[in-house]
Amino acid sequence: MRDRRVAGRYAEALFDLARGRGAVEPLGRELAEIVRLVEEAPELRELLRRPDLGKEQKLAAVRAVLGERFSETLTALLAALVRHGRGDSVAEVAEAYGELADEAAGIVPAEVETVMPLSEAQRQRLLAVLERLAGRRVRLEERTNESVLAGVRVRLGERLSDGSAAGRLARMREELMDQQGRRQ
Repeated sequence: MRDRRVAGRYAEALFDLARGRGAVEPLGRELAEIVRLVEEAPELRELLRRPDLGKEQKLAAVRAVLGERFSETLTALLAALVRHGRGDSVAEVAEAYGELADEAAGIVPAEVETVMPLSEAQRQRLLAVLERLAGRRVRLEERTNESVLAGVRVRLGERLSDGSAAGRLARMREELMDQQGRRQ
């Protein structure tokens, strides 16, 4: 989506509707499923992006591909996105919806980067520490990143804690350069 604010508006409308119906979590799962389908099916992703198809033609094709798998609410969202030329924006809307759902549930997002995937025991220990620091539940998103070298880089909400070897090396380099600058 060209504008994150627009995705946020769709997500807000959808979230308000889902909250009113007591269906925040089920709709979130449906959104995650449709995002997964779009990511795994290049032909569906391409169909949603194609500017040369008419909106009604595109909508009919999307409905034919998806069938009756999704609720009327999600189907209405997809129809609105397609009709407004934003059919390829499902992932952005789903992300914004997830943020609203997490906020409403008191969940803090956390991202962790490591050079190798965490073991289940490491994940559970890290999650316990982060939840203690945040004073709330934490939703952990993990990424592997070779530039971390060793250690871990964690973003909890807006706070970044860089305990990676790459981060330590960068801080040491800055410190050495700062000391050299003072001597001259």
